[in-house]
Amino acid sequence: MTPALEVREILVPVDFSSEAEPAFTHARELACRFGARLTLYHAIEVPDHRFAHWAFAHSHEVWDRAELEARHALETRASCLRPPGRVLVEKTTSVHRALVALIRASVPDLVVMATHGRKGVEHLVLGSVTEQVVRQVYRPVLCVPTRDEAPTLPYRRIAVPTDFSLSSRLAFPIAAAFARAFEAELLGIHVAPDASLATMSGIPDPAPAVVATEASLARFLKADFNGLPVTAQVYQGSVWERIVQAARLQKADLIVMSTKGQDSLADKILGSNTDRVIRHATCPVLVV
Repeated sequence: MTPALEVREILVPVDFSSEAEPAFTHARELACRFGARLTLYHAIEVPDHRFAHWAFAHSHEVWDRAELEARHALETRASCLRPPGRVLVEKTTSVHRALVALIRASVPDLVVMATHGRKGVEHLVLGSVTEQVVRQVYRPVLCVPTRDEAPTLPYRRIAVPTDFSLSSRLAFPIAAAFARAFEAELLGIHVAPDASLATMSGIPDPAPAVVATEASLARFLKADFNGLPVTAQVYQGSVWERIVQAARLQKADLIVMSTKGQDSLADKILGSNTDRVIRHATCPVLVV
């Protein structure tokens, strides 16, 4: 059985857009549920002085004023939190690099971010700021969609996908902590993938370690979710599509899953299963 997990420090980046408000709402509720301290962070993107010489003139005053205004707005929000939140504001030439550096330095128990970002081909290749953070830091990141149909708080049903690997179990402690904090039921999901392109090209896939049944899935989940209501379901097909579909049909309020990075050339272009779940799920996705 995995040890109980505590959430004491929560970081929420704020860009003051309307799309980011749901992330702040979720972060505020989680801070209340766990008794955690909330840190509000804002990065002001400024030109790189190596390539924009005009920025050395009076433009500094613009960025300084923007920093003061952002700090005042965040301090107003933070003062309304219980316990009061902490505020961090900085100027940077790259928002995602500054955010990654902050997370690596401060090691928060949870990061809460909105999933709005780039669109089209640029989005598929480069990813949003949220997706880059998920790929580059080894901390739990709650990705909150900005879609109108996204479920609202509190979390009552939590979907937990697993492929029976040890790495997938990395998500179990925080899923259990969320389930206990919200008195939620858990939905264990396993998807047996269709034949891969490699297999169809004559390259054999390694034999699966476990023959998946709902009974075997229930046994796999039992030790980590002992005492919590868990329903096990097994599907066949495209992994990310089945996870998104099951979460929607079962009215899950949250998906909690681990990420193992990219597995193929196609994944490097289109994103891993976790990336695709983040992009297409109608509920928040907590990635560990």
